[in-house]
Amino acid sequence: MRLTPFSLRSMRLIERLRDFCRADTGTVTVESVMILPVLLFGLQFSYGYYEAQRRETLSVKANYAISDYLSRVPTIDQAMVNGLEDLLELMTQSEDGAWVRVSVVECTKTPAKCNNKTPRRLTFNTDKQISSESSLKRHTQWSMRAKMGPIIPVMYRGESLIVVETMIQTKPTFFGHWTGFHERGVYRVSVTGSREYDELCFDTGNTVCP
Repeated sequence: MRLTPFSLRSMRLIERLRDFCRADTGTVTVESVMILPVLLFGLQFSYGYYEAQRRETLSVKANYAISDYLSRVPTIDQAMVNGLEDLLELMTQSEDGAWVRVSVVECTKTPAKCNNKTPRRLTFNTDKQISSESSLKRHTQWSMRAKMGPIIPVMYRGESLIVVETMIQTKPTFFGHWTGFHERGVYRVSVTGSREYDELCFDTGNTVCP
């Protein structure tokens, strides 16, 4: 059987296609192109998760450090709270948006009313509250009882406790739509008692501290 030029060209083309299907050169490059975006996404997510947890831990440590400091001093004023905000930003490596609020709650009624009622009948004097952010909404008697009641431990009659609230703003290292992490505020609250003095005195101009 005599082969025509067209048949020869067809056979050569088929043979080249077979060689192409059997060849394994270039597979590493193709696999790299496919897997590289997955690896980059995994690295971004892992680092973003680690960074978010690190900021959470820093906010807790900073809040406890401020709370421990206030438990050892007799008085507090606006200048001190502004300095505590600077300390909060330094310890948490955060930017603008951080604030500190310090309040004092007391149990002036029976322990049953202070601890067992819902909401708890805790006494909160609005003069015993100071924050580093002037635009921050102040606590009222009702908001303090409703919001802080579940957090404040059991109190005895005549006891006063210091409530320290902190807020920092966190920004993700990578874009949120890649990792699922977005800019947000981290709020922390801790409650402690005065260690060396009867109570924390607020030097706000309306109160004379000893």
